[in-house]
Amino acid sequence: MNRPSVIELECFVAVAEELNFSKAARRMNLTQPPLSRHVRSLEEKLGSRLFDRNTRSVALTPAGAMFLRDASVILVALDSAAESVRRADMGETSRLRIAFVGALLDESFVRVIQEFRKSHQHCQVHLSDLPPGGQMERIEDGAVDIAFVGARSRRLPRNLRSFLWKRESLLVALPEDHSLASLGAVRLKELSDSPWVMVSRRAAPEFRLQFDELCREQGFKPRIVEETDRVPAVLTMVAAGQGISLLPSGVSHLLSAGVRFLPVSARKRPMLEHACLYRASPDSEEVTDFLSTLRKVSRAA
Repeated sequence: MNRPSVIELECFVAVAEELNFSKAARRMNLTQPPLSRHVRSLEEKLGSRLFDRNTRSVALTPAGAMFLRDASVILVALDSAAESVRRADMGETSRLRIAFVGALLDESFVRVIQEFRKSHQHCQVHLSDLPPGGQMERIEDGAVDIAFVGARSRRLPRNLRSFLWKRESLLVALPEDHSLASLGAVRLKELSDSPWVMVSRRAAPEFRLQFDELCREQGFKPRIVEETDRVPAVLTMVAAGQGISLLPSGVSHLLSAGVRFLPVSARKRPMLEHACLYRASPDSEEVTDFLSTLRKVSRAA
């Protein structure tokens, strides 16, 4: 098979990100003719045009935009593999791959990592910031050993197990100038006519199911005007007055102004149950040891 070379992938990514052959050549420390030859060679190998280009502009084709995602992943994986070899040469001869939701990162998660590293200095800990939907795919295909997915999954594939390690309150996020922002707490039903901005179903399917059920229990269907895969983007939209949201209390530190967080007034306040996923048959002792550390730190919290 006539596979693309690393230099061809690097040249393609440089042009795709710069959308300018001259700037991409400087970035690659090449002159423009060899850079252009590498891109043409890549297109010939793939049998597809990756760029629409003329004398004034460069743009990715739909095929090019799709290939950019894959090419970037390949280059990162190559760099990661090289770093793993370097660290193995320094004595870190085993590896644990952990995925987590960056917006939900807090001191308790960091404490678990630190405790594990104290007793497993030989183990390389690789962390990936992924939305819950992406984590499920990666742990099922074996690319991740442990996944901190946020909301607990109600149905799991047979080969996966979950461990509830933390609970936190869900809060309503309002723009600072919202008419209800001065209250001490708010009922969801009071917000039934409000526009909502939410983390997308693709990114956080279990959390969105929980949100649907909470609204249904209050007798209304939320009017969702915008969705995004990232919590910081949700907070920005709330601060800008685009809508309101429901989010775990731990994300309140991500934005220091523009958003007011209120508890939900209810007989039983809604909580987010944080789950850790792992395969039923752990691939290594490190996975088992990490889960033991997680349970120990969780009990002590």
